[in-house]
Amino acid sequence: MKCLKCGLSNQDTAAYCQNCKTYLAETPSMESLITFKALILSLFLTGLFYLVFPMPIIQSKYLHQLFSGHIAETIFALVLWSLFLIFFKWIKLRQQHHAYESFRNQKLHKSLSNGIYIKEVDERILEISEFLQNQKVEKFQDSIIFRRVRRTLRHLKAIPKKEEITSILNYQAEIDHNRMQSGYALLNVFIWAIPILGFIGTVFGIGQSIGEFSDFIRSANTKDLSVHMRSALGGVTNGLSVAFSTTFIALVGVVPIMMLSSSLRKKEDDLLIRIEEYCLEDLLPNLHVRQGDERIDNYVNEHLEKMAEFSENWRKQVTPVLESVEQNSKSLAAQVEGLQPLFQKFGETIITSKEGEFSKKKIEEKK
Repeated sequence: MKCLKCGLSNQDTAAYCQNCKTYLAETPSMESLITFKALILSLFLTGLFYLVFPMPIIQSKYLHQLFSGHIAETIFALVLWSLFLIFFKWIKLRQQHHAYESFRNQKLHKSLSNGIYIKEVDERILEISEFLQNQKVEKFQDSIIFRRVRRTLRHLKAIPKKEEITSILNYQAEIDHNRMQSGYALLNVFIWAIPILGFIGTVFGIGQSIGEFSDFIRSANTKDLSVHMRSALGGVTNGLSVAFSTTFIALVGVVPIMMLSSSLRKKEDDLLIRIEEYCLEDLLPNLHVRQGDERIDNYVNEHLEKMAEFSENWRKQVTPVLESVEQNSKSLAAQVEGLQPLFQKFGETIITSKEGEFSKKKIEEKK
């Protein structure tokens, strides 16, 4: 990709110029270059077709009649031009899809979900660029999703407010949608112009046939009028057939253009919706717009680590004590269990002695 500042040609996977370190972007005239490339290819194939067309290989009179005439040649060239434009747009859409799928990669998603802080904006943009380079995404600098993420992060650094960031995402979504719609302006013109050219060819052919017939009537000889009339009517009908053939080829040619362009536009709309969902679900919630967010998070993480370390040390110190207490309690329970018979005998002895003393007192009282 050519640098717009110094003119150095860089690789398609490069994000910054190797010479002046400027951010690489696609030239504004790239759309015009694609249009011109499609025009050259359509003219080349049209010329090649009409070189092969008169050869004896094609013996069908109907095909010769169908594609004959300058208007039919123009319609054929416009149809090819439209199809090549759709083909180049399809290639660009594939690149956009590749860039979007790369952003959905689990590795990049995990990195962005850790949070994007204001001080890390440049580092994160460089990280995303290097990741897309490793994923072999061609011309990712001008992809819709990378351009939107990059501009959002740049505005995060300049205006750290979530309301402003949301407004910027909405503005960028409108810009991308309008750019997508404007990319179909030439195709819309062709879809409108090709049938009109077919009708113009029909009207031109009818007028030319009627003019030739009127000239014949003026110059006809009354003696052999019937014979000349037949030949004149044959020429008129042939002219009318050629005239209506231009409308036929125009209508047949515009149908695939309309179908392919509508399908391609639907896919581009779906891609824009997916990109908007990605920005709302994965990008916006991970933006930390307050300047002190990273300090608070670092402070909290630091204290959480200290608390975890303290609890681990306390557990290591208390565990031996608890184990020794448990062992002592087990030995004390065993000792108490061993002393139980002794206590039982001692209790029985005391009870027996008390009963004897009580009986003696009773006897003495009786005496």
